[in-house]
Amino acid sequence: MRRIAGVVVFGALAGVAHAAEPGLTATEIRIGEILPLTGPVSFAGEAHYLGTKIALAEANASGGAAGRKIVALTEDDGYVPARSFQAAQKLLADGVFAITGTSGTSHLNAMLPMFIEQKVLTLVTINPAEQAYNPVKKNVFVIGTDYGNAIHAGVKYAVEKLNKKDARFGLIYQDDDFGANNKLGYERAVKEFGLKSVVEIPYKRGQKDFSAEMLRVQKEKVDFLVSGGIIAENVAIFKEAKKLGMTDLRVSTVWTAHLPIVQQLAGDAGDGYYTADYMADLSDPEAAPFVAAAKKFLTADEMKKVNRYTMASYSGASILIQSIRSCEKDLTRDCVIAQLESGRRFSVNGATAPFGFSPTKHFSDSPVSVMVSDTKNARFVRAP
Repeated sequence: MRRIAGVVVFGALAGVAHAAEPGLTATEIRIGEILPLTGPVSFAGEAHYLGTKIALAEANASGGAAGRKIVALTEDDGYVPARSFQAAQKLLADGVFAITGTSGTSHLNAMLPMFIEQKVLTLVTINPAEQAYNPVKKNVFVIGTDYGNAIHAGVKYAVEKLNKKDARFGLIYQDDDFGANNKLGYERAVKEFGLKSVVEIPYKRGQKDFSAEMLRVQKEKVDFLVSGGIIAENVAIFKEAKKLGMTDLRVSTVWTAHLPIVQQLAGDAGDGYYTADYMADLSDPEAAPFVAAAKKFLTADEMKKVNRYTMASYSGASILIQSIRSCEKDLTRDCVIAQLESGRRFSVNGATAPFGFSPTKHFSDSPVSVMVSDTKNARFVRAP
């Protein structure tokens, strides 16, 4: 278990809140995280961990919340759903006021019934899975948007900004819930804009070789390809396109490719792809306050691991802290939930656009921006 804490002045209001609330002591408010700190997506877990660290350090440096220091207890699930469940059991047994890290989709699915049954205040930030917000769960809030919305945004950009209305479109998607969501977004865009979809190719989760799929894309003379890959799949698709000399092919994907590691693995083949995300890019002017906070509270080595998942977890921890501070006289989960769903617009230092919730909508449904990979300069820029 990792423990994040800060240094501050506390005590003025300690003891005012309900002693029976889990995760509250006279001096601390404990929040829990279950993250993939080891395994194939540890880059996301490490980045998420750092976002929480920034938010807590920032809050504790300005007095904490409700007279207490805020600390995070973080468990590694190795990206294994069974371990996610065990980690959640441990955190709840240890006592946490809220959960702000919920690993991947299947991992969240393993934990969600327990969080609902035990009425654990939960903020989902690493993976905005629909089952977490539809239907609304009283104690669960989700920051992000639907994967299908990101796919739709990429296709819309192709039509409206790249003049691809009459182009030949294609889709490669994963044969699971993630891929189905991407496919829905693609089909919605094709129908809405009256596009010509010439190929839709599913692939099995874990597939490494995309040579056959890309040969088919080439044979069908696709002009704009929607890639429903995650990390390695997108890299393989970019490389196959380059290998086949498909220099005119444009490729768009979701925020799983809005990561430096994708650019690094793809090399030259990753230059110029489009990625849609609801988180800002670190180079965006509006994200400057977030970047300044990160530089203030992280080491130089930790800054190298900061990415969009850091911004996502920072957003979740930040709005939790803002809501806790509004409940200083009655610090209960119910009070914090009431603050979260009050309709208030939360700002998170530009990590993402201001957002809010309501009693009937616990999903931020954040707006999406399309960015272009500039591999040569190791950055992403807003698509013109």
